[in-house]
Amino acid sequence: MGVIKKINSRILYPDEIWEGSTSESMEIVVSSLIIIGTIAAIATIIKYPKDTWNTILSFFLWPFRRAWDYILLVLIPIGLLIIFVEDRLGINFLSKFINKIYGGRTHKTEGRKNLNFKKFSKFILVNSTSMELEQQLKEADETCPEVTIERSQVYRTESYSIIELPSIGFYGFNFMIQWLTEFVKSVEVYGFANSGRSQFLTFVDKNSENDLIGLTNTGKKFFVSMYDDLDNKQFLRLNQSIEVETKLTTESLEQLIEKAM
Repeated sequence: MGVIKKINSRILYPDEIWEGSTSESMEIVVSSLIIIGTIAAIATIIKYPKDTWNTILSFFLWPFRRAWDYILLVLIPIGLLIIFVEDRLGINFLSKFINKIYGGRTHKTEGRKNLNFKKFSKFILVNSTSMELEQQLKEADETCPEVTIERSQVYRTESYSIIELPSIGFYGFNFMIQWLTEFVKSVEVYGFANSGRSQFLTFVDKNSENDLIGLTNTGKKFFVSMYDDLDNKQFLRLNQSIEVETKLTTESLEQLIEKAM
């Protein structure tokens, strides 16, 4: 006698059939969107790799940028306080110290020529006869505490001017050369210092951020770094590999000064 098995079954109603087909359709749509999005992302990366990398990098760097913004909020008041203190005290040792730490040098120092700058006669030649020179001297004097234009004189010829600065220090002297080079347009500016036995000429190094270069009367090439404490450590940094591009010599520059005076 055979065994009869009853198979439990139930009738699927139309709404259940619709619900099942809708679920399957949604899965197909979502899967299709994922595949299309992946293909589009790969195509974008291949076509625009640099932009994609910058976007990803910007996303990860965003927290650090926010942190840097907060740091700047702290540093700006500190910087303003340093400027205020230096202006009140008439010194700029803090800003020079910061520049010395973070400022790089273009040239290497092969030797030093020490100076006693007080014993030097100090002049600046500018190939201009503009009446603006006196105003620029005053502005530099007001800007930099180390600059003094006391007993200064300006001598003019038909084609150039000589500025005599008997009271200026070593830092102020080099600063003044930088100032006139930057603010008096379309001119050449040369500094000349003479102690009798030793002479040197100097001008702004266009290939450096904050250096001056020049020649001594013995043909030694040198540079001066404005990041140094030039008033307390007065010396020329010697380096014979520096390209000093000028037709002037200390002798010819001295003759131009004597002619103007």
